[in-house]
Amino acid sequence: MKFRYILVAPYFLVILLTRDWRMLKEALGKSYIQIGIASFFGVIAYNLALAVGETRIPSGIASIIINLSPIFTLFLSVMFLKERFTPAKVGGMCASFLGLIILVHLSASHTGDIAKFYLYVLITVLAPLSWAIYTVASKALTRRLDSSSVTALAMFLGTIPLFFFIRAKDFQAIRGMTIGAWAVLLYLSYFSTALGYTVWVVALKKLPSTKVASFVYLIPVFSVIIGRLFLKEQITLPIVFGALLLLSGVYIVNRSKTERETS
Repeated sequence: MKFRYILVAPYFLVILLTRDWRMLKEALGKSYIQIGIASFFGVIAYNLALAVGETRIPSGIASIIINLSPIFTLFLSVMFLKERFTPAKVGGMCASFLGLIILVHLSASHTGDIAKFYLYVLITVLAPLSWAIYTVASKALTRRLDSSSVTALAMFLGTIPLFFFIRAKDFQAIRGMTIGAWAVLLYLSYFSTALGYTVWVVALKKLPSTKVASFVYLIPVFSVIIGRLFLKEQITLPIVFGALLLLSGVYIVNRSKTERETS
């Protein structure tokens, strides 16, 4: 996880060096709390929880659990960004949360150690909570800075602590990496991280945070399919049912938003 961000840190540094330093300095002075929150939860907390969870439970189930982030984002946005609850939003989020409960409960019955399974589920839940905190903090920062500056600042500052976790064995692992492994690492660094985080914050600047967060419901569809194709994970009825219930939630949320805009 750490080298994924360390490799892309120079890219974010270049972005910061091309920006107006007076504006960045002013933002750091007035919004240092939000920047610190976005950096810590967007890089360290989110990825640690995700890494622990995904190595202990199937990737398809983990990806669906990640979709709790719109629920957390909804409550945080109402509390801090003055966004409004609507019956459709609440109904959609409840449907998605119900799908997760059913999914986790049915999946736990197929594991050897149910207690450990629930523990790893709880750890994984910290990932969407961290992502929701990052989303709301970034949304607040876009009032002072452009989207790419918010992304670069949060990612670069969040990466700095990772340098202290580098060990000698990490360099040994790097020397033994194949071309294919390097390709995967570079993909994670520059496509998933640099491009993914930037597009996310650009969307936050233009749309309500709850609407942007709802699009993560598309992740399980790809995760389950990729998990089946490359990791030979089974597509079970609980996963299918949970994914359908989750996607019905995002449909309800986005449909209500579209109807209000066109009315």
